[in-house]
Amino acid sequence: MKKIFFALIVTFLLSTPCLAGEWDLTGSLNQGRSQFCSVMLDDGRVLVAGGCNSGELSSCEIYDSNTGQWSPTDSMYCLRRDFSLTKLSNGKILATGGYNGGIGLSTTISEIYDPQTGIWTTSGELNYFRGHHTTILLQNNKVLVIGGDAVNGYKGCEIYDFETEIFTLTGFCSYAKTNHTIELLPDGRVMAIGGGNSSYEYCEIYDPSTEIWTEIDDLNEPRFSHTSHLLPNNNVMVIAGCWGNHYNSSCEIYDFQTQQWTFADSLEIGRTNHCSEKLLNNKILAMGGWNDGYLSNCENYDWQTSEWEPETPMPHLRANFSSEILIDERVIAIGPYYCDLYNWNHTPIVSQPQTLSGLNEALVGDMLTFSVTATDPDNDSVAVRIDWGDGEISDWTGIQSSGSTFILSHSWNKCGTTYKVRAQSVDQWYFLNELCHNSISEWGDTLLVTIHGQAVDPSYGHAPIMSAYPNPFNHTTTISFYGTVNSHENARIDIYNIKGQLVRTFTPFPNRGLGAREVVWDGTDETGMPVGSGIYFFTFKLGEEIKASNKMLFFR
Repeated sequence: MKKIFFALIVTFLLSTPCLAGEWDLTGSLNQGRSQFCSVMLDDGRVLVAGGCNSGELSSCEIYDSNTGQWSPTDSMYCLRRDFSLTKLSNGKILATGGYNGGIGLSTTISEIYDPQTGIWTTSGELNYFRGHHTTILLQNNKVLVIGGDAVNGYKGCEIYDFETEIFTLTGFCSYAKTNHTIELLPDGRVMAIGGGNSSYEYCEIYDPSTEIWTEIDDLNEPRFSHTSHLLPNNNVMVIAGCWGNHYNSSCEIYDFQTQQWTFADSLEIGRTNHCSEKLLNNKILAMGGWNDGYLSNCENYDWQTSEWEPETPMPHLRANFSSEILIDERVIAIGPYYCDLYNWNHTPIVSQPQTLSGLNEALVGDMLTFSVTATDPDNDSVAVRIDWGDGEISDWTGIQSSGSTFILSHSWNKCGTTYKVRAQSVDQWYFLNELCHNSISEWGDTLLVTIHGQAVDPSYGHAPIMSAYPNPFNHTTTISFYGTVNSHENARIDIYNIKGQLVRTFTPFPNRGLGAREVVWDGTDETGMPVGSGIYFFTFKLGEEIKASNKMLFFR
């Protein structure tokens, strides 16, 4: 008989104060750079490409989160800054546009990086030179390239088909688009927000089925070099940015029901050329940027409370940098030279399992019930599981609030064995991403549980029980008795051969009361001589009264 059930007891504890996130240093870039691009690869590594450092760069590097190190990889064919990287549906990376040294504009040639080979190869040509443009992978697996082309007033758009490697012109924006942001909407349309070359408040939506841009409500404040995110309710939030010499601290939310932008809670400090990332917990982390100087300041937007809160600053001042969310949900802030990791989650804590009966021993087949309490420093919801020590681990319980006590039961099928029972806890983010950092605890402290004898027939209650394990045996066996021994009784275990002759006696048993007694028989008689193979009987006697008996098979 194995695991039978689990249940929950929710204990109401005082709320644990939520902890702030933490920044840790990680490997630095091999080459300092700004105005570069980064992208997450399918295998969890990060590719950084191009940028500038006393001139445009074509060099590229790869970050491995397992080692925390950056390693050079193949360089791009073209020098590029202020360009764009897009991950295609096949996992390869498309590089488009950007500025290139003294000639003012880069080549129209695009390039493809293959993470499997680590090599860049040239691909199709853009129809126009582009810098400060954006690209996005559409739901049809084609890439939309938006704005950044001076020859068309920064309004031109193209579609890249990676199967044919051809760029085809598509509908032009209504307004100039450069230093803007874009969001892929759930219905497959694309929203372009702000930016431009003179007016910076215009927004519009592209429909891939019609290839037409449609104007929508203008931003309340002009902004470029801002960031934006799709919120959990599918509305869009835009964060900070600048226009003229004004550094916005304001944020706005576009509501698709009202089709209007409205102000949201403002940042404590205005910023531009910053980064922001939407975390697994639906909070938004705004990092660094520029406000009459480089910033290390960070803030966290809580979608549930609609408020910004101060967050732990980055270790380094930075603007015109890059950020990515790693496969374990940590955030890496990249460059211009130093790189830092943001940890927003903290490990849950699990208690040692405790038997509700207070007893750490039972008979084979008996059900023991345990309680385990789990808490989380962030007040995240938690779940637990138990390693029963017999090769079986329970399923995760349902998630409950931090501080909940969980009740789980189990039985074992081998007697004469002590099992190491331990518990483990996870927070709610584990079920969204098993790799999420700090979402699973180490196994907790071990509780020893000893199992004796054989299962008791319920009709006889807890009568004395005897067993031997292993049985049959050819070296030693452990003979177990489970029952009550009063202080005035002389207890012993006798072993007889099949002829009824006494072979060996084990006595005395100093421990009294209800419990288990064990002796080890090595197949010898009272004189230490080996006995022959065959069937042997063993009894537990109190005085001259036999309380329990059983048999075993010995062979050499």
